[in-house]
Amino acid sequence: MITCHKRLYGKAIFLLLFFWACSSPQSPAYLEGYLIPVDSISAPQMDEAADSLISVYRSALEDEMQQVIAHSEHTMERGRPEGLLNNFVADLIMETGEKLYNPSDGGSLDFTLLNYGGLRTSIPEGPVTRSRIFELMPFENEMVVITLSPDKTNELFEYLATEGIGMPVSGIRMTIMENGGWKASISGEPFDSNREYRVLTSDYLAGGGDNMVFFLEPENEEYLGMRIRDAIIEYLEKRHSEGDVISSKLDGRITLE
Repeated sequence: MITCHKRLYGKAIFLLLFFWACSSPQSPAYLEGYLIPVDSISAPQMDEAADSLISVYRSALEDEMQQVIAHSEHTMERGRPEGLLNNFVADLIMETGEKLYNPSDGGSLDFTLLNYGGLRTSIPEGPVTRSRIFELMPFENEMVVITLSPDKTNELFEYLATEGIGMPVSGIRMTIMENGGWKASISGEPFDSNREYRVLTSDYLAGGGDNMVFFLEPENEEYLGMRIRDAIIEYLEKRHSEGDVISSKLDGRITLE
């Protein structure tokens, strides 16, 4: 019996040593390397064949980007509580959206809301090139229609009253009081706290960008299949082909009291 216990004890010790050996960490591995500085001295020689191939496309792209697609009557810059650029971009996006939006229920857009920070440069007086619009709107944001409940629409106006002064809007007029109160009309009618509203915006804002969290619980979401930048370019090209000069004005759509 004692011999049997000794054998079992010996086997247990052997198994413990075996598993310990299998689970013990391996010796660290060492890798050697060296730094390759990237500067004018160590940069590799240009592949002339590849550069010659690329230059054809580069030249064509540069020509396209420098193409004049509009003439502006005056400089348009963004501003607060509204600006010439704010109003111009919001109105043309609203106009484009109304043409694209064709829901099965026959409904229509109520207003447009974009973001102040999305306008990255001004539109100059005189010739406006395609590249300028890429600078103005360098993002790939798409146009989307968000249907908001009455409560979420109220949150939207609360946001504009407290944080969103200067946001580009179209289709609304809003007065913001010094105490944070507000009053608004949509398409000429007073804001109705009992109905839904269809808001044209960007997919960035529809995803809660710029803290617009009221867009995160929509009643409906409909993409129009066009980027905002493309809508601006198409609008300018059309006006230019018709011989029109673009312009904007301040009309009191957002005022402070």
